[in-house]
This record gives sequence, C-alpha cells and structure tokens, in this order.
Amino acid sequence: MPNGSDASHARLPAATRAAFVTLTALTLAACTTPYSPPTDTDLPLTLRAGPNQHLDQVLSAHGQTLYECRRDGGARAWTREGDLATLVDPQRRSVGTVAPGGYFTAYDNSYVVTRADAFAQVTAGTLVWARLVARQQPGSVMREGRFARTSMIQQVDTTGGLPPDPLCDREGGTLLVPFSATYLIYSQRLDAPASSSAHTTGRTRATQTPWGGFPHPANGAAPLPND
Repeated sequence: MPNGSDASHARLPAATRAAFVTLTALTLAACTTPYSPPTDTDLPLTLRAGPNQHLDQVLSAHGQTLYECRRDGGARAWTREGDLATLVDPQRRSVGTVAPGGYFTAYDNSYVVTRADAFAQVTAGTLVWARLVARQQPGSVMREGRFARTSMIQQVDTTGGLPPDPLCDREGGTLLVPFSATYLIYSQRLDAPASSSAHTTGRTRATQTPWGGFPHPANGAAPLPND
C-alpha cells in the first residue's frame, strides 16, 4: 500500500505533474542564466555612448553611497557625496574600487577620474543611471592597465543607494546607504575622429566631484545628478 506522499503524488493529474516539472526546470534555468547587461541601444538616448566608443569591459559594484547632511534653505537634507564600492568582473574577481570624486581605480594601478554629464531616472526608488566621462587619466602615458584607455563609463542597473528619509537632523552628519550597480567601461575607437573623443576640457580641478560640484537632494529625481 503506498504511503501518504506517494498516494498524493499518484492522484495528481498528469497535466499538473508536467506543469510542475516545467516550472522547476524554468526556475533552475533562471538561476543559472548569466547576467546580460543592457546594450547601448537599450539605454535612454541621453546615456548612450555612441558609435565612436568601444565597450571594453563590464564590471559590477557592491558598496555604499555616502551622504552628508547639509542645509538647503530652511531645511537640512542628505546630499550625495559619492560611492564607496568594490568592482567585480564577470568571473566574480575583485579588480578595483570606486571612490567619491569619480575615481575608478584598478588593482593594476591604472585609474580614471570621471564626471557625470548625463542622468536618467530609469527605476523608481534607486539611484539614477548615469553616463560618466573621463576628465583625467594620470599616469596613463604608457596606455597600460584596466583604466588606462577609459573614455566613458555608463552606470546602469542600480539598486538601493537612497536614504530612507531625504531630510536629516544634524548638519555635517554622514550616512552610508548600501547600493549596487553595473558599470559599462568604454574606450574611444582608434579609428574615431579626434573631435568625437569623450574627454572634455575644463572642469579639471582635482578637488571637483564627477557631479560638477552641484549639491543635489537625496531622492534621486532627475535632472539633478546623483551619480
């Protein structure tokens, strides 16, 4: 005589058992499907790299967004200062870091300093997506290293990064909020016209943030940048 579980299984209609098997297979497939970042043409027009940029690498980041409590008129609000995160390649290897000021630094000692020049609020409740352009590549004369040729970076697929309340109590206080993002790293195509370079002149002071030094509220509403 079959036990209770065997009897229950036997009573399931064949169509139900087949549907259950199919659902299980799809769930397992979803868990093993590699992540596919958005392509350039998938992005809002303001964030696209364009045909003169070559996609060199795709990195992910998990870290914290840094905020400082500043007075804005009669209220105090959290103002974004930048991100602190570890960069990870598709093989899940840690390859570098992101730091406030638009710094992307690789463990091979190459780095690029960026500023954001375009933003889009793609997903509600998370950091805006951004296009970052290189404004400085110190020590990259030899053109060696992960970021030696970087001309543009797209920050996409963001999660988290926003404070629970845009208002704060203590001016000068700081707040760290967990976030994650994907970074699409580009270099200028070697056959691209010189005038099409993503590098921009001006705004090259070492102390300037990649958001152009404009304070912005913590709610991430476009068009004000929040990385």
